[in-house]
Amino acid sequence: MRALGPGDALIVIDVQRKYVSGEGPLAVPDGPGLVDRIARFAEAARRRDVPLVWVTRELRPGVSMGRATTAANGRAVDDLFRGPAAELHPGLGARDDEIRVVKPRQSAFYGTDLEGVLRSVGADRVVLTGVTTNICVQATAQDARARDLDVLVVADLTAALPVTTPGFALSAEAVQRATLATLAHAVGTVRPAGDLLTG
Repeated sequence: MRALGPGDALIVIDVQRKYVSGEGPLAVPDGPGLVDRIARFAEAARRRDVPLVWVTRELRPGVSMGRATTAANGRAVDDLFRGPAAELHPGLGARDDEIRVVKPRQSAFYGTDLEGVLRSVGADRVVLTGVTTNICVQATAQDARARDLDVLVVADLTAALPVTTPGFALSAEAVQRATLATLAHAVGTVRPAGDLLTG
């Protein structure tokens, strides 16, 4: 496995206030800590001239999350993807001259120009961080692999939410572990951040 550098693009997925502010129905475990770790990693990527892509999931006025999500969670969930709750967390240190992608669904490729952006910056490997591991990170990873990009998921720069579906309940830790295992088995490489910064 090569260290972080030429040919990579660092993609930070959905590190929005609703997930990492430490409170609310979508708050991941240790959200503030995750923000700090990703911010430090992003700075290391800049020093290595690795392009950064900041991805958010946002809804336009009058547009819903879709029938399935609305049926499962009610229309109130839409409000979490608009306004202040949908903003990138300021602690990330995202810069105005860095790439932004706004997606309408789980995958950062769906309904966006991300594939063209990655080709234009010469990326052949995507380095994925963010939330949630089992939904948006996983969907993006699978779509990247389908586009013949190498996929690397940074294990300690991702986080999952618990599954609360009756009969399938799992803790956030169990979901995280199972998803990373699936990604490592069938989609790409899974490593801690430190492994990418050596060499």
